[in-house]
Amino acid sequence: MATLLKRLEFKQRYPAIRQGLFIVPTEKRLPKGQDDIIIGRLLSAALVEMSEGERADAATSLIASAVSHCVAVTLTHIEILFTPELHLDVVGALLALCRNRKICIVWPGSVEGGKLYYATPEDPEYYECDPRPLQDTYIIGD
Repeated sequence: MATLLKRLEFKQRYPAIRQGLFIVPTEKRLPKGQDDIIIGRLLSAALVEMSEGERADAATSLIASAVSHCVAVTLTHIEILFTPELHLDVVGALLALCRNRKICIVWPGSVEGGKLYYATPEDPEYYECDPRPLQDTYIIGD
């Protein structure tokens, strides 16, 4: 089940946690001293040369390749992951990469009632996720 951590709990517990997806509210809450990968830049550069069908298949493997050497990594500018043509369950895709590694992201949307939202229901990029039943998922509060 997802764990809700207060900012101070996060700072204290983060070093001891071996794996998981850490969802933080702002960049200033991200841990210091670990690799930082700008996902928007990485994917846009690689996917621009591909057809729409190829993009959907390639996105997850491109991210997996980028984080493969990391034990703890911060992924920034993840908004590209919500592109409808990629057909991604964003949280699920990132969580799948967390085996034996810690991945930190700044959530670009909102957190309300324990659920994660990106965009509004009228937008093609709309995404909603209830991370509470997910293992190795940590939501950091302010």
